Amino acid sequence: MHAHIRLFLLVTLIAVLTACGTTEPAASGTSSDTPLISAQTEASETTLDPPPTRLPMATATPRPTATPRPTATPRPTATPRPTATPEPLEPGTSRQAPLPFATELRFAHWAVTLTEVVRADEAAQALANANQFNDPAPEGWHYVLVSLRLTNISTEQEAKHVFLAVDLRLTGDRHLLYREASVVVPQELEGELFPEGTTAGQVAFLVPADEGNLMVQVDESFSFDRTTRRFVALDANAALSPDPEVQRLAATDVGVQRTNPAPLGTTAISPQWEVTVLEVIRGEEAVQRISEANPFNDPAPAGEAYLLARARVRYRGDHDPDDVAAIGQGDFKITGANNIIYERPSVVVPDPRLEADLFAGGEVEGWLVVQAPRDEAGLTLVFAPSFDFDHQQMRFLDLE
Repeated sequence: MHAHIRLFLLVTLIAVLTACGTTEPAASGTSSDTPLISAQTEASETTLDPPPTRLPMATATPRPTATPRPTATPRPTATPRPTATPEPLEPGTSRQAPLPFATELRFAHWAVTLTEVVRADEAAQALANANQFNDPAPEGWHYVLVSLRLTNISTEQEAKHVFLAVDLRLTGDRHLLYREASVVVPQELEGELFPEGTTAGQVAFLVPADEGNLMVQVDESFSFDRTTRRFVALDANAALSPDPEVQRLAATDVGVQRTNPAPLGTTAISPQWEVTVLEVIRGEEAVQRISEANPFNDPAPAGEAYLLARARVRYRGDHDPDDVAAIGQGDFKITGANNIIYERPSVVVPDPRLEADLFAGGEVEGWLVVQAPRDEAGLTLVFAPSFDFDHQQMRFLDLE
């Protein structure tokens, strides 16, 4: 029975296979069914290896958090330097703070007190009464007559002459320092005094009538210590200081070179001075004017000729506002095409002569007399002030 069943099944299987036909052989010459069965068999019989366990990716090391830059400490606001408070001036040591009138001044050998001041018509009348030959003040000018008392306070037990005791000069808002006028005063300072001896007298000054801020500079005669001088006011509330604009003005190269002098009428500016030649007179007119200035003036030597130059000079000052500089005929010479400096002649100069003592800002205008060979060309005025050892102040000014 069982055999018949197996036979039947085998026949049935063959019939089924015959009905389905056979497949074309594969390019490799093998049945297409074979690899399928083989693959299935292999798939069923082969245990697949599990996929490899993935290693965990390394966690990226976090970048270190950037340390924040420290906030820039703001620069402290610069505290403005306080403006230096000028030290108060000792009264009397400067024109900015003169002593009141009638203050007693005590020096090494003398005590001085200004006791009275008269001016204008009253002073003119007093001088006329003192001496009939006293010249009247020129137009626009007047006399100032100052009375004073002197006491010998020296410890030296010897008599001292009053005439040589003190040096008094007057100044005002023109910044000029005026010397005593050459007149006879009603009460002369004269005599000799032992210690504790006292006398009185007067001095006169000639100043422009409209000059204000008048004060007297007082010092002992022959004193070279400028710290001892004192200023005493004649006008109420008098006070003086130089114009800062004058000192701020820069020096220029005009007239620095002898080959390129400052033209006539042009101002040459040095570190301390301003110089301008305003007018030049020569020939017979110059001879006439010099003769009128003094009939005893000698004529120019043979082959030489006088020349008159009217110049204006202003002192710009140095570091000390109360510094005084003298200007005069000796600060000017003349040269020309022959490259020789010709000295100034010894003659009386026509008025107004160029001569003054100047504080910073002070200005003077007047005549100069020079002489040179009559036929010399290229005449040039040389301004060479005293004590200008490095020639920084020297300037050349054309006279033609």
